[in-house]
Amino acid sequence: MLQNQTDSNDDTEDVSLFDAEEETTNRPRKAKIRHPVASFFHLFFRVSAIIVYLLCELLSSSFITCMVTIILLLSCDFWAVKVILIVFILKLYLI
Repeated sequence: MLQNQTDSNDDTEDVSLFDAEEETTNRPRKAKIRHPVASFFHLFFRVSAIIVYLLCELLSSSFITCMVTIILLLSCDFWAVKVILIVFILKLYLI
């Protein structure tokens, strides 16, 4: 009776979450970043804002200067992501 239960669990089908067409070989697939430049600038502005926040006292004695720098970096990140998303959304509508 236990074997019948385990057999019913083995009948499930593995479904891919990424691409409908997969290679049949067992080689590990490399993850491809579709937009490396966009990803770079997003991570650059985010990480630089975090680094400035963590090293605020070492970089400047003025709290206001550090906060303005952080806000500017996060604003650049927001602008970059917003522009990129708008371009991709418009591409979707134009295609």
